[in-house]
Formats: sequence, C-alpha cells, structure tokens
Amino acid sequence: MNIAFTREPAWDPRLFPPASRTPRSVQTARMLMDPQGYARTLRQRLGPVFSLRTLPYRGALVCAADAATNRAVLTDHERFTGGDATALLAPAVGAKSLICTPPPRHLSHRRLLLPPFHGQRIAGWNQRIRDLVQRELADLVTGHAVPVRPWAQRLTLDVILNVVFGLTDPVRTAAFRRALNAFVGMDNLAVLFLPEPLRRDLGPFSPGGRFHRLRATVRHLTRREIADRRARPENHGRDDVLSTLLQQRDEDGNPLDDTQILDELTGLVLAGYETTATTIAWTLHLLAHHPAARDDLIADLDAGSDRVLRAAVKESGRLRPAVYNAMRTAAYDTELGGHPVPRYAFVAALFPLTHLDPALWPEPDAFRPERHLGATATPYTLTPFGGGLRRCIGVSLAHLEIDTVLTEILATAVPEPVGPPERARLLSVTLVPARGGRVRFRVRGR
Repeated sequence: MNIAFTREPAWDPRLFPPASRTPRSVQTARMLMDPQGYARTLRQRLGPVFSLRTLPYRGALVCAADAATNRAVLTDHERFTGGDATALLAPAVGAKSLICTPPPRHLSHRRLLLPPFHGQRIAGWNQRIRDLVQRELADLVTGHAVPVRPWAQRLTLDVILNVVFGLTDPVRTAAFRRALNAFVGMDNLAVLFLPEPLRRDLGPFSPGGRFHRLRATVRHLTRREIADRRARPENHGRDDVLSTLLQQRDEDGNPLDDTQILDELTGLVLAGYETTATTIAWTLHLLAHHPAARDDLIADLDAGSDRVLRAAVKESGRLRPAVYNAMRTAAYDTELGGHPVPRYAFVAALFPLTHLDPALWPEPDAFRPERHLGATATPYTLTPFGGGLRRCIGVSLAHLEIDTVLTEILATAVPEPVGPPERARLLSVTLVPARGGRVRFRVRGR
C-alpha cells in the first residue's frame, strides 16, 4: 500500500506555515481553474512560504515561492527528501527507477544512467527527430485553428519510441504506441492521487483496475523488447537509450537487471512525454500572440542562429513552466523561511511564483525573450524543468526535441493567434493550455 497520504500530518495551523481560511474544497477548485493566479494571490498575502490546503492532502502542501526557499527544498536532502513524495509515483514508474532512488544512492545511480544522454549521442538523434516532424507537419499546417498540444503529444511519443526504445518494427511500434498513449494519459495517472481504496484493482472498470491493467501491458511489452535485445547480438552498438542501458555496468561490473531497465524507461517516458509536448505548445502559442518576438525569432533562425530560439524557449518556460512544482517530504520537524514544517508534510518548490517575482524579473507577466540574451539567470530563479539533484535526467533530450521541432515548424510556417491567449490549467504537476494551445499556421511566403 502507498503510505504517502497515511503518514501525512493532519492540518494544525500551529504546525504549518500560514494558510488561507478559505474552505479546502474552494481552494482546490481555484487551483484547478487558475493555478498561477490563485497561488500568486496567496504568495502576495501570506509571504514566500505558505500552506496550500487542497485535495488530496490531509493537512496542507507547504509551498516555497522564492529562489532561496526553492534552493533549500531542492538541495537540503537531509531535511527534505524524495520520501513519500516520490513514493506517490512508484506504482507508475517502479521502485528501481532513478525517480524513486534516495540519496546517497541517487547520485551513483544517476551517473550510471548518464551515458545515453551525452552530447555527441544526443546530437545524433537530431535527424531522426527532424524526419518525424516532417512526417507529421501536414496535420499541423492546415490553415485552420489547430490545438498544438495534442499534436505535440503524438510527436513526442513517436520520438520516445524511436530514440528511447529504438523501435523499428511497425507492428511492435504500433503496440507500444497504443499501450503508452493510454498509460501516460493524465486521466489514468490521476489514480495515483486518489485515496488508497480507489487505487486498488477492483475490476477492469474501476480506476485502479484500469491503471493496473494498462501498467501490466506496458511492462509486458517492455520486458519482451528487453529480452529480444539481449538475445540478438546484432542489436549491440545501437544508439537508442534502451540499447545503451543494456551495455551499462554498475560499480561492481554487473549489468543492469531487466526490472531496473524497465523502471528507468518508464520513468523517462513519464518525465519527458507531457513536459516536452506542453513546452512546444506553449512556446508556439506565445509566439503567435507576440508577433514582434515571433518575427525576430524567425529572422534569427533564417540567419543560421539558434540564439533567439533558446531565449524564446526559456521565456516560455518562465511564464508557463512545464513542471509546476517539485515535491519533497519533510524528514523531521523542521522550518522553512522561518515557519514550522511538521515531519512527513509534503513540501513543494513552486516554480511559477519564483518565475513571476518582479524583484527577479521586471515586467514579469510580459513575454520578452530578449531578457535571456544576456547573463545566465541566477540559480533557482529559472527552473522550468525542475532543479537540484533530482532534475530530470532527460532534459538534454527534451531541449533537443523542443529546439528541433520549433526550428522545423518555423522554417515552414508562421504561427498566428486564434482568439485571446489561453489561460493555464493544472493537469497533475503540469501547466497546460486550457484549450490545447490553439494556433493557426500560415505557410511562409503566402
């Protein structure tokens, strides 16, 4: 049984940072409708450390909303551990995944998994991603309003199947696509945050039953693929992530076992699928609504530079970070920003509030890519993909995919607005465009 919510302390205003007196159900609804706006209101009223009383928490989520407290939550591993926060994800990714590995083993485990993401290997995937974009571009550049996020989700899943799993057989690829598409859907993963009885397998039509069956399908397909790769010598020397992990050896010279590889692959899928697709969607949506910035970016790309592109992606990630927060668990009774935090409380570095801090970012609500063309941001003031020891290991692949996809699209078409800018809504820990990031693409030269 997942013990995360059973160990969480009940609400007691003497033991937690300050909180709104608004009923928990109302706070939950406001967070779902306007996550950035409501959290920002609480930050202005209560200060940079406050308690958010929403479902499914028994007590409250302790929120860190400035660079100093973000740093503390993400780097002080004695006080704030992965603990129960990562235990929430264990049923989905597996207990042996990097996501669920605590310090100090986390660091050695992370080193073991770095080789697939070295710069030279990553660069070799560029052409594959370009080919996948060109194959799907006609569905995007239609001359009509298109929600970009669903398109980007399909593309991102194809990138995962190609460069992470290294699938080439059309039948196997189709089977994986169906299984992963169903498993990583937020309607399925929402089960992780339900009360324990609802997470149980109560039959194929129950939320828990559906989750366990989809998980079993993904794990069966992945185990079969691992076994096939081990059995075929001709699979050695390939550059996909799975093939590289099969060649890795731990500190004692032992190969990774099948379960560890399976869990790592699942973790990469869950960490990279939604965040990458959502970043692509937000960046194109913001560019469509800021034509001067869009035109500067296209001109810079046409000149053979990616400098403005990288700045635009950073600015998109500042305004609409792919990861809304990074959760930890208080290892013991402690404090944060001068406020008490009880043992086993969930603690979150709330990135969007730091990204909108006017002391750090003048005109924080404005989309201004040029602000990133100068000096690098101070650590923990810009963390669109998380930070600290548990920062996503596949972030280099995510950046390659985002940059390549945007470059290919903007070489062909110009994004134009459809209606007013879309508000953000919270889907698990990801801020997504409320209507999918609708954009109309005009073919360049017309």
